[in-house]
Amino acid sequence: MGKKMPEMDSKKSYISWPVVALMDFVTVIGFDDIVYNFHNQGLGIVFTWILMLFLFVVPYEMMVGHLGSTFNEEGGGVTSWVRATGGNVWGYICAWTVWVSSLPYIVDVANSTLISFGWLINGNSSMSDKMSNSMFALLTAVIFTIFIFIQHRLRNSLQILSIIGGGAMFIITILYVVMTFVYLGQGNMPHTQPFTIKSFIPKFDMHYLSTFGLVIFAMNGSEFAAPYVTEMKDGKRDFPKAMWMLAIMTGFLT
Repeated sequence: MGKKMPEMDSKKSYISWPVVALMDFVTVIGFDDIVYNFHNQGLGIVFTWILMLFLFVVPYEMMVGHLGSTFNEEGGGVTSWVRATGGNVWGYICAWTVWVSSLPYIVDVANSTLISFGWLINGNSSMSDKMSNSMFALLTAVIFTIFIFIQHRLRNSLQILSIIGGGAMFIITILYVVMTFVYLGQGNMPHTQPFTIKSFIPKFDMHYLSTFGLVIFAMNGSEFAAPYVTEMKDGKRDFPKAMWMLAIMTGFLT
């Protein structure tokens, strides 16, 4: 007799791999990452983006895809991977490290949401600039609580928000790239520095090395979607697809 396949709950709502990719895309990279690194390195960042895409992003996300498909029945993400390969102690250390490192990111997301609402309403940063620190912290906590309520109370809210957020982000990315080529195609040049081949070659000095960490920070984070492999209908097969889609979208933006 052949091996019996595990039965799936026909009533359970599964997350598709494109939704996981869109969810992860918002986590991995944003326009602020592009702006920060351009400010630090100028046009030379283009060379760094291309180099890191092939030396870091693609291998890194393929490793995440492989580990996610291997431990597709574990819901702890990178913590489960370390626990399965290194034991409970290292799994605990990894879980604590991930938790601590995620706290600033979670707070930053809520802060960015509040600032974005200010720009949406007033068209500038006046709302957040004039707000007291205590009020800003209180509203950030309110936004964070609302997100938790939506995720726990509304059915399929995670999928819906991922499609809206990730889809909007990628559409803006496409417009950003198209407008850049249209601007250059009209004979316009950047006003901040000469638009020459030499400008695209980074200067390898201490300033470059000291800001290189921001490039890595801008491109990592794909493992944050790993816990959702258990929410996929066939995580072993579909999670690597999500990582490939994520790598392509990240490469398109950078």
